[in-house]
Amino acid sequence: MARLCGQRRFLDSRGSIGHKWEKVGIAGRFVGTGRFIGTYYRALDSKGRLLLPPRFIEALAGAAESAGHERPSCWLTMLYNRITGYLPEAWEETVAKLCAIPMPSRQLSNFKTRLIGMAHEIFPDAQGRVRIPQPLARCGNLQKDIVLAGLMDKFEIWDQGEFEAVPSEDVSAELAASGIVVNL
Repeated sequence: MARLCGQRRFLDSRGSIGHKWEKVGIAGRFVGTGRFIGTYYRALDSKGRLLLPPRFIEALAGAAESAGHERPSCWLTMLYNRITGYLPEAWEETVAKLCAIPMPSRQLSNFKTRLIGMAHEIFPDAQGRVRIPQPLARCGNLQKDIVLAGLMDKFEIWDQGEFEAVPSEDVSAELAASGIVVNL
C-alpha cells in the first residue's frame, strides 16, 4: 500500500515555487519518479564517461531528495558479468542483508566479496554523465557502445554487443514454479 509522503519543489508557469506530493511505497521506498524504465543506447566518451538517460537522472534526483541527500548518486557493482546500478538506500539494504548471514558458504562468501568489493558510489556531473570505474568497465567488458536497461528498482549497464547476444528464452516454467503468472 503506497502512501503520500514528502514534497517535491517545482516552478509553476508563473515562476513561483510550488510543491507536489509524490508517492512512496511501504517503508519509504520511493516509487514516484524513482524508477528505472526503458532501454537506452549510449556511447562512452573519450574519458570513459556515460551520459545517463533523463529518466535515470530523475530517478536518482528523486531518491536523493526523498532521502535528504544533497547530491544524487548510485552504487555500481558487478552482478553476473554485468554492471548493476542501485539507489543508495536499496544498496545499503542489500549489503545489510548479505552481511547479516552468520556463516555463509564459501560460494556465498565469494559472491559477497565480489559484489561488495567491486562496488563504487558514483555521482552524475551537471550534464548527467558518470565515469564508469575501470575495474567495473574491465569486468563488464565495456567497449564504446553501451546499453542501459532499466529494471524498475535498479538498472544494468551492458556492452552493446553482449546485450544483443543475450538469447530470448522461454522462462514460463520457471515463472509458474515461482507462482508468478504474467499475461503477455
